[in-house]
Amino acid sequence: MNKKSAVFIVAFLMVVIVVFIINSNNKKQLTEYEIEWLKSQDAIIYAANENAPPLRFVDKIDNQYKGVVVDIVNLLSLELGTDIQTVPMKWDDALLSLKEGHTHLCDMFINKERSQDYLFTDPIYNLRTVLLTKTDENIEIEDINNMKISTELGDYANSYLKENYPGAELVYTHNVEEAFELFLEGEVDAVIGDEPIITFLLVERNDSLNLEYSNIILYEEEVVFAVAKDKQILVHILNKGINQLKYKGQLEKIQQKWFGISTPLTFEVNQSEVIRKIVITAIVIGSALILILLYNFQLQELVKKRTEELENSRNELQIIFDGISEFMLVVDKNKNVLKINKSLAEYFPIVKEYTIGKKCDLYIKKFCNDCSNCLIEEAFGNKKNIKKEVVAENEVYEMNFQHLKDINNTLLIRIKNITLDKINRNRILQTNKMIAVGQLAAGMAHEIRNPLGIVRTQSYLLRMNDKIEDAALKSLDFIDSAVGRASKIIDNILSFSRLSNNESKIIDINQMVSKLVEMHNDAIKKNNINVKIESNIIDEIKINGDSIEHIILNLLSNSVDAMESGGDLFITTHIDNNDLIIICQDTGSGIDDNSINNIFNPFFTTKELGKGTGLGLFIVYSEVEKLNGKIDVRSKINEGTIFTITIPLERKSS
Repeated sequence: MNKKSAVFIVAFLMVVIVVFIINSNNKKQLTEYEIEWLKSQDAIIYAANENAPPLRFVDKIDNQYKGVVVDIVNLLSLELGTDIQTVPMKWDDALLSLKEGHTHLCDMFINKERSQDYLFTDPIYNLRTVLLTKTDENIEIEDINNMKISTELGDYANSYLKENYPGAELVYTHNVEEAFELFLEGEVDAVIGDEPIITFLLVERNDSLNLEYSNIILYEEEVVFAVAKDKQILVHILNKGINQLKYKGQLEKIQQKWFGISTPLTFEVNQSEVIRKIVITAIVIGSALILILLYNFQLQELVKKRTEELENSRNELQIIFDGISEFMLVVDKNKNVLKINKSLAEYFPIVKEYTIGKKCDLYIKKFCNDCSNCLIEEAFGNKKNIKKEVVAENEVYEMNFQHLKDINNTLLIRIKNITLDKINRNRILQTNKMIAVGQLAAGMAHEIRNPLGIVRTQSYLLRMNDKIEDAALKSLDFIDSAVGRASKIIDNILSFSRLSNNESKIIDINQMVSKLVEMHNDAIKKNNINVKIESNIIDEIKINGDSIEHIILNLLSNSVDAMESGGDLFITTHIDNNDLIIICQDTGSGIDDNSINNIFNPFFTTKELGKGTGLGLFIVYSEVEKLNGKIDVRSKINEGTIFTITIPLERKSS
């Protein structure tokens, strides 16, 4: 093995290690089982203290539930692709509701008593608890046993004080603000609470406080989400979301939003992450040095090789000139051809030697079209280089007229066919536009979801009132139904913004079709639809399973929506000449001739206002195009529609 080969192998292995380490920290995807479990839940409800600013509180101005933890919950909702409702309560009511299974998660410290009732996620932040006292009283921590302290009912601090300071007299309140007021009124010696809440209350009342106060830090603990004992799967799901938010730095951003750069909240330093980054950095630097060395070896050999070629060549310039695929010629001020390259000679075709001294219009008139507005004369007259696009025989060419600095009164004319470049640029532009639309749609969906959550929350709170009348309950049912429809639209928009990846895998197409039909079972029964599935596919196939799932799912939804009065739905899958054929046929309302040419455009829909987003068939078209497939649609009004999808299959590795 020579030196160059050894260096290359070492560099390659180091790059592989870097890629492996980086990929090892990639987002842990939810399993299919976890996704299906989330879909099966009517709602996931987070409930906690309604008056603990800035951690969580109901804003008195707009009546919205806000705070650090509420923002974390909303980000988790987006990260996991599921709706998590937020419900403000009194703290002891929130703990009881979680214990009884009416709600699903709440943030808290961990203690022995709570461990008997709940399961816990990974930490979301660290939090200090302080004892607020008057500065002039010179309170030491040992004095707590002789103090009268106000505290929130159900708070972790209560068990901490009972265990460590049994002599302390505790006065219970519904929230920290009430405890704080008792302290200000002189009814208690101190108030205990989470440092951010105490700090917030002090800042809020700063103008009215004449005395100085001091905080005694009692302890610092990790804050986690607690869930019911029978919701182990929810713990796994939440941990995946929490770890991804930590990796993206989103939790730190929330802290900075509420507290600025300096914040009482601290996060655990992940030593393994630090070590991982140091290792990656070292490997990257080492790989870079090795690759530079390797490149230097290759460059030396390349220089040596090119030098030999130039030395052995009788016409160095012509070799380069002829090696360029663009059409090239050199002309003088009188429009006489001085030199042409091989590509131009083969295009006409002509003998290169014959062209020398001839007028240029014999060879480039096709591209110039009109010699009366000669671009050569313009270039010499202005003494500037000229670039222009021209169309010849339905193709687009770029013409460059460039002055040769070393040779006076000469122009190098380069003619390049840019037809495909034009087409590709237009495609890229359209793709970028749709990506931007997807990002905008996702942002709008997030902004809409927040007020929907408020509506859900208020509806939930109203239903808890035992005295509510039946008429009001019926109105709430209508509200919940409307919110449900809006949430479905938001889910469709988010699905549009999260199109599938490019990963291929081995799938059971029959199992996939059955699962997707089962997901529509409620709508199928409601609309009295008869479903028939046929397939001649026995073995598993290798294909982009996510894309196929998106295609079938949206075709099924479209067909079910088209048969509100009942009908027949036929789903056929088979393989023909290594192509996967998917046929979805319904006996629904059909599509008129004016609309059928627009059904694959984004946000176009034939459904009634509020019943569709116009994204389903666009997603189908996008996924089929990504898989290099074809789509055919035939439809008649009041007779039905047939979609035929053809996707080339990949060969399974043996």
